[in-house]
Amino acid sequence: MNKAEVDSYCDTLPVLDIQVPADGIEIDMMLRPVEPDNGVAQYWPFYETCNPNELFGNMGFHFGGRGGKVKIKLTLDLSAVPERDLEFALSTGRKLDGLLALSPDFKHQFKATAKRVDGRYTQLNITVKDQDNKPDNFSFYWLCESVDGGMHFVSGDPKIAVRPD
Repeated sequence: MNKAEVDSYCDTLPVLDIQVPADGIEIDMMLRPVEPDNGVAQYWPFYETCNPNELFGNMGFHFGGRGGKVKIKLTLDLSAVPERDLEFALSTGRKLDGLLALSPDFKHQFKATAKRVDGRYTQLNITVKDQDNKPDNFSFYWLCESVDGGMHFVSGDPKIAVRPD
């Protein structure tokens, strides 16, 4: 896919749309990094661990004025890049591991922390909560790096919407 196709591809897929209960919800997801095509970042398949055939492009979280929070355990599926030793990139104190934020105030309601599994940062624990009862829209890239060479891998352009009601 060229850049224009990649930029709009996430919009063509179903949205991971979550009605957040007051006591919160936990979801296990997978992310499959894909090699760039002629230097263009590609869509990385994003799916629930229990259903790898249903891919999601973007995420929407609806809090219904109830508060609550969403916890996502996101694990890297490296099957599409077996020759690469990838892990989530670590941020420098911003609690946005594995992400490259493209919109302001991203960390206001979104936190991502990489965890080691078998010596590599291949799990990302994401927490989304409605801090101030206000809607937000975030754009970002998934961000990994190769352990051996320091090369960065980025995904296409997923988006997150946080809705307080």
